Amino acid sequence: MWNIDRRRLLQSGLALAGLGLTPAAFARIAEQPLDEKIGQMLLMGFIGRDAETDGAAIVADHLAARRIGGVLFLRHNVRSREGAESSARLFAAADPTAWMAIDQEGGLVQRLSRDLGYTHIPRAMQVADTYDPDEAGALYRLAAEEFHAAGFNMNLAPVADVHDPDNAVIGRHGRAYGTAAGPIADYASAFIDAFEAEGSVCAIKHFPGHGRSRGDSHDGFVDITHTWSEAELEPFAELIRRDRAHLIMGGHLTLETVDPSGVPVTFSRPALEGLLRDRLGFTGAIMTDDLDMAAIRNNFVQREAVLRSIEAGNDIIMMSNSASPDPELPQNFIRWVTEAIAEGRLSEQRINQSAARLAVLKQRVGLG
Repeated sequence: MWNIDRRRLLQSGLALAGLGLTPAAFARIAEQPLDEKIGQMLLMGFIGRDAETDGAAIVADHLAARRIGGVLFLRHNVRSREGAESSARLFAAADPTAWMAIDQEGGLVQRLSRDLGYTHIPRAMQVADTYDPDEAGALYRLAAEEFHAAGFNMNLAPVADVHDPDNAVIGRHGRAYGTAAGPIADYASAFIDAFEAEGSVCAIKHFPGHGRSRGDSHDGFVDITHTWSEAELEPFAELIRRDRAHLIMGGHLTLETVDPSGVPVTFSRPALEGLLRDRLGFTGAIMTDDLDMAAIRNNFVQREAVLRSIEAGNDIIMMSNSASPDPELPQNFIRWVTEAIAEGRLSEQRINQSAARLAVLKQRVGLG
């Protein structure tokens, strides 16, 4: 009987439970309908400033119906402290296990800002110049407590990119901790430890390295083929070795030395499954950057972007749903993936792999 069950387990894709999935969590995944497992892969944004807006009500309905796995908050959703926190409370009431995700790096990228009454977090470069890693950990613990109290549990940070002052996206704004892998990993580890201790996961970004790029993927594809080096990979590798990397965000970056096809890392199986998982040994969850960013939106229809992202190995598909808001995006997302399974382009086993990784991630911060 065990041999049969074990074989079925391996065939289902749920053998990833061996990474630490509890029997109870495994049972929940095994019993979940396919469309619900698909929906849990979608991290969706919304239009609205507080819980009273129509956009927030639509998201709450999707959460209650288990059509999405969590909510992305962008700058336009955080115009007031009470507005942001009321939305988070509404969403958590609809699904207490849902992700509430926001950028809270510090410095320029701090959505819960001091203008709204939150404690200021210095930019990464300033932290590295001013504090040692233990002192930084104390600073980040205060930020993590405030983050959790505000109703959030997924921080789209820290940055593990290397510093280059000529880089307009990372370097110019001091978003990186330095140029060497060891110190970058020291400060990023302090950041991650602080937030995980308060029940929040951290998405390390932007794999395989955005620090020396010459372009902004918010505006279009960024080709890092001629500026990237193996040194940019090392901070990610070090965080994986230290068991601090549990969720990694890939960038909308093209790196032809890894994937000669020229597709962005977001859609690249050689980059995500080959480089990140096989070579670096990463076993956690992978998420996309926002598929509504111009690099993707201007070159791919949504359906194709979603399917390519899943084929490449992403477990969380982030879509801000802001460029052209679609109140039925979750239903379309589930339909696109279900159709791809029926066509043989994707498999239920592939969806189960993501479901298992996400269950392990939720267990880590007490949501599973």
